[in-house]
Amino acid sequence: MLQERALNRAKAGTGTLFDFTGTWVNELNSTMTIAQTGTVLNGMYQSAVSADGSSTQGDLLGYADGDLIAFVVHWQDFQAITAWVGQLDPNARTDTINTLWQMTSQVPTGDEWASINAGSDFFTRQ
Repeated sequence: MLQERALNRAKAGTGTLFDFTGTWVNELNSTMTIAQTGTVLNGMYQSAVSADGSSTQGDLLGYADGDLIAFVVHWQDFQAITAWVGQLDPNARTDTINTLWQMTSQVPTGDEWASINAGSDFFTRQ
């Protein structure tokens, strides 16, 4: 219900669409490759970090609205899904997306609250 109240502060309509197509790298050297068709995003995310210390990848699906972006990655090697939401930084020298993320992963029964982790990332276009 709070999310719906937050829509009261959102700008009506849609913004001038920014093209997120390309390769983006975050501060951990994880890479995502995005193809954009209209407002729909798809691609691949290659994480430089994972639970066992190796890299892993997942399919990326998402949406863009103006300079806003939201995407989800379903990890291929783990029972986990991560979602990012963010916005292009208008003051950055190069194309930069500032995001917040949440990841959910399978945990033993009774540890459901431990199944959700959150953080932030910034991505720069390569």
